[in-house]
Amino acid sequence: MVTVTSVSGSAPSRRGMRLAVTGAETVYGSLGCDGFDRSAATDGMQSIRSQKDFTNTYQWEEGSLITVSVKTYYPGEGLPGGSLEILELLVVGTGPVARSLVILGEAMGYHMRVAAGPTSPSVGEFDGADEVIVTPTAEDVEALRPGANTYVVICGHDDEFSMPVLRALMKSAVPYLGVMGSSRHTGHLNEELLSSGFSDDQVARVHSPVGLPIGSETPEEIALSVLAQIVAVRRGASRKLAPS
Repeated sequence: MVTVTSVSGSAPSRRGMRLAVTGAETVYGSLGCDGFDRSAATDGMQSIRSQKDFTNTYQWEEGSLITVSVKTYYPGEGLPGGSLEILELLVVGTGPVARSLVILGEAMGYHMRVAAGPTSPSVGEFDGADEVIVTPTAEDVEALRPGANTYVVICGHDDEFSMPVLRALMKSAVPYLGVMGSSRHTGHLNEELLSSGFSDDQVARVHSPVGLPIGSETPEEIALSVLAQIVAVRRGASRKLAPS
């Protein structure tokens, strides 16, 4: 684990950022730029091989640098502050927007999972996803155990699969539930959920129509607006950027 302990000048990092590298040279996280990440991955492997912890500095530009601690953790040894945050995007359903979400989400570093209903015709088009599950029931999606680092986008509003999945995930710890569909299809959704017994806080996590209002039209643009909204929720900026 390589952790930023101090930042000087205008280096593109912040204290506490972490990058983890495994013995198989798999890398998770980022220190803010490709150069820092390459140096951190090299230092992480050196720590694993030497079984020694150390500190190092990475130069950004003259007067700008970061200091990092490099420490090896062993199986069963707890990490300070919990495990490294691995963000996951769970796409429910298929279609052009779902495919675009997988492509853009993968590029942004999300662990990508797709859950498709039994009648979905295009499951084989998700080669970029880390995992594709074809499931007949909403309970099977709930069993995937989406948690506090899972952002869910439901690419449909049908009563056979999409809406049951939404209701199954309402009581989970996911911070974001996006539901595709026009205002005509989803305008009544919050009222229905509240009348079904869900709390205001649970319903507040549901974003429908999904995405920020950037004038998107194509599947790629819609996926971009959705991921922008997810970033806004993660960073605490969603109230300022709420769709009209």
